[in-house]
Amino acid sequence: MTDPNQVFLDFATQVADEFPSLAAILTQAKEGDLSEQDALRSLSEAVMGDPKLASEFRRVAFEALAPLRDDPKHQPVDHGGLMMHKKRGLPMLNPLIEGAIIERLQFDHDIPEMRTGDLLQGISPAVSVDTDVRDPVSLGLMMKAASDVVAAKHAEVAPARRELVEAALNSDTLALVRATGLNAADARDIVLSGRSSALDPPEYRRGTVPPPVRIAAPSGSTLIAMTPKERRQGAWRFLSTTQGRRSAVQQITELIHLGLKKDGIEVTVRDFNVETHVEILAHHEWTICIDGPHAMHPAFNLIEIAALSIAKSLAQQAGSLRVPAILEVSPVNTINTRSVGWAGRLCSTDSGQ
Repeated sequence: MTDPNQVFLDFATQVADEFPSLAAILTQAKEGDLSEQDALRSLSEAVMGDPKLASEFRRVAFEALAPLRDDPKHQPVDHGGLMMHKKRGLPMLNPLIEGAIIERLQFDHDIPEMRTGDLLQGISPAVSVDTDVRDPVSLGLMMKAASDVVAAKHAEVAPARRELVEAALNSDTLALVRATGLNAADARDIVLSGRSSALDPPEYRRGTVPPPVRIAAPSGSTLIAMTPKERRQGAWRFLSTTQGRRSAVQQITELIHLGLKKDGIEVTVRDFNVETHVEILAHHEWTICIDGPHAMHPAFNLIEIAALSIAKSLAQQAGSLRVPAILEVSPVNTINTRSVGWAGRLCSTDSGQ
């Protein structure tokens, strides 16, 4: 029978031997200088910041953990839940979900709605923009500007945030929480967990999806002065990030609405809500593979092409539809397969009300 503790011990030893840059983090965690959460975060940042290291790390992990994958006794009890409960030991985050989070961080850099701690130093805020601009390059520039604006607002509250953290570190409540056996970092997060409104600016609160930022579009002279590389980077920032694809939902919805109207199909527009029960009359996804910034041309207008494709397909599926219908559009964020884009659907007005 496979001993999982020995498998992970061997894996950690191999990582320390083959990756000196990660060995220091493991040593700090072993000596208690880093909490388990901080160590995992540091390891993730180090791996994500170096594509070559990430590739080698995945190879070593795949080979080293093979005995656990092959032994049915050590398969997770629940593959679909957020937390995984085994017969022995504490609950742990489902590895599938942890992997999905790491995949998304590779592109988005931050996921505020999933974060309970502070924004890490050097990480740019991940915010969408509120605009009717359709040019991918312009959207990329606007997203960078919006991120800089929110980062500045986050820095403005840093002194108050430090005071609150220091007060928590000296509080009797913290001492009581630490008495349960938690380390200082975890205990502090628990004490501060209900005070995020005082820790973050309204534009970028932990635990919530940030509202889109209204920002000016770049001037024509700014766009003309950009180098081909800068144009690719701008378009890539828009397409590859969750916040970028979210920024284009309004524009794509409007274009699809116009396209359906030209085909004689009248619809009502509504925001997509995954929890709303609906009868789907027609559905279409438009996706593109994101293999890197060089895999796309900045002049390729993704928004108009995606909207045209979705509108045409929905119209064909609807045929001679004469009943009232609702149009919903949402981003497609299947980052694990590097396939992203947008989806549109027509729903019956008799459902989801």
